[in-house]
Amino acid sequence: MKKVTKFLSVNTSIPILIGIMIIATILDVSFMAPGNLFNVFNQNAIKGIMAIGMSFVILNGFFDMSLCTLLSLTAALACGLQPKIGVVGAVLVALLVGLIVGIINGLLVAYVGINAFVVTLALMLGCRGFAYIYPDEQSISATSDAFRAFGTGKLGPLTYISWLYIIGLLIAHYVLRYTSHGRNTYAAGGNASAAENAGINVRKTIFINFVICGVLSGLGGILYAAQNGASTPALGWPDMHMLVIAGVVLGGSKLSGGYGNIWYSLIGVMILGVVNNIMSITNAQPWVSTFCTGAIMIAVLIADKFLSDARAKAGLKN
Repeated sequence: MKKVTKFLSVNTSIPILIGIMIIATILDVSFMAPGNLFNVFNQNAIKGIMAIGMSFVILNGFFDMSLCTLLSLTAALACGLQPKIGVVGAVLVALLVGLIVGIINGLLVAYVGINAFVVTLALMLGCRGFAYIYPDEQSISATSDAFRAFGTGKLGPLTYISWLYIIGLLIAHYVLRYTSHGRNTYAAGGNASAAENAGINVRKTIFINFVICGVLSGLGGILYAAQNGASTPALGWPDMHMLVIAGVVLGGSKLSGGYGNIWYSLIGVMILGVVNNIMSITNAQPWVSTFCTGAIMIAVLIADKFLSDARAKAGLKN
């Protein structure tokens, strides 16, 4: 029992998730039906994939504002280029754009030393402009049946996209826990100066993590296009990046860096998913969901702050 209590005191997001699920069940007993729970997971899988990339960046003490418009740009490319170069070529070009944006972010933040907020905000605005210019401010429909089939297809109770998310979680877990890059990420986020003194290439670590975030953000755009069968310039705007960051932080990762793991992002994304499901059950206006997400985030951060201070006084590690 003591071990369970200690675990829950360290992972404050888990009781929050359980509490929200209880509220959802009270509002509608069908919430806990396996089919509905799978639907919550399926509906938030793309957001979860992007949260994986954001987790790597946040573990270094940064965040990436360019995610929301990179999402719309890569979605437009994935749909618009299909008639010209085929679905495979279109997907590869969209991923390449995500890679390039990640490289630019990483170079300017890690090697030039520009503030990450300013750099990623500039890329966010640039990608937004291209997301409107390329399709001439119009929506673009996907022409490939296979592309749309992948976006909506299922294997068992989970969509193909959800299985891709699960694979991404497992790969990210392995990288962070069992590779030198994962160890370097935690070290650089916890204390960059100490990491440098220990021989860790902090700049390279930060650069790689921004690249990972860029690629997964680009992948998110491709998957949204496949799921919806079309792209729109407004996709992801204006708050997708904030929702993804909120998901990572709600899960328990610290914006200061050095603390968290990839499973925390899963918990945070599911908190957002359950909140949205409750809003759907109660037929609430969309802004109510935004308000509730903010309120829950503040509650989690306050609880985490008090528990962190208590653990510090007790001589326990966070």
